[in-house]
Amino acid sequence: MTFAPAERSNAMRIATIALLASALLAAGAAAASADSLVTAAPGARNLAANGGYQAWATPAAGGRWRLTVRAPDCSVTTPGIADFGAPPRPQIGSTQFAASGRRLLAVYSRCQGASAIAGCDVYAYDLAAGTERKIPQLASKSYSETAPSIELGRLAFVRRGGGPRPGVYYWALGSSKAPKRLTSILARETATNSTRVAYTYNSSRGGGLAVRLLSGHGSVLVPVSRQPVVPRSPLLTRYNAAWLLQDGHVQATRRFAGSGGPFTLSVVDANRALPPTTDSLGLRSDRTSAPFYLDAEGVKLADPALF
Repeated sequence: MTFAPAERSNAMRIATIALLASALLAAGAAAASADSLVTAAPGARNLAANGGYQAWATPAAGGRWRLTVRAPDCSVTTPGIADFGAPPRPQIGSTQFAASGRRLLAVYSRCQGASAIAGCDVYAYDLAAGTERKIPQLASKSYSETAPSIELGRLAFVRRGGGPRPGVYYWALGSSKAPKRLTSILARETATNSTRVAYTYNSSRGGGLAVRLLSGHGSVLVPVSRQPVVPRSPLLTRYNAAWLLQDGHVQATRRFAGSGGPFTLSVVDANRALPPTTDSLGLRSDRTSAPFYLDAEGVKLADPALF
């Protein structure tokens, strides 16, 4: 009998802790479920977002695919351009730094038949004008050009095929110079912020993502490697990179070093996973912390932030 009050006190503390734990779990679940559906797009693939626009590949009749665009005014359209045999993988970026005359483009590859890597050339769709054109300066007879990205008029893309110098290349819009090879790696996807390029790849040691300067100078940053699957949907801003792994798991680098450091690149995990059906990510307001993402239901906005 002497110890009854203590036992009751312990029981009350345990009950209180259990209630607090339940409340925290409930709050976490509510936060995770706060992600908002921006556009219903079941079956869609390969989201890109930048400058207030989103673009993705929508399944069409006969196993074909169409480019779909959501504008800053929330209107969703299917541009009147030719369809695709494989889901296009657009990337959105601007043509120049100066505001006057600057345009936003969605760049992607058009390939032979149902292939996503054979017989490809790079095209650009002007999001405001609604016009499409091939970028002939990137085309070659010996290679297939894939995985383009653009920002401030700087393009990164991949050459693959039978030529002697495959790999990741860089070219500036309007330049009279030939595209410059940055690495011999056959990247799956690229993203550029106009000074750097991030690219995903597969190797004998597994999948990874690397970041390097478009100038070709400096060391290569490899924030993630030896993955069982190739990282997908790289995002790249002035400050950091992010990417999608399996089962909705997202990672990002901390801020890139300036002249004063820090010079050791570290990687952080998102504070929660996105839905397991997440296919791709898209930038929002030039930030990787609270991206758009595409899952089985459609385009969604991550809220609260992942980082």
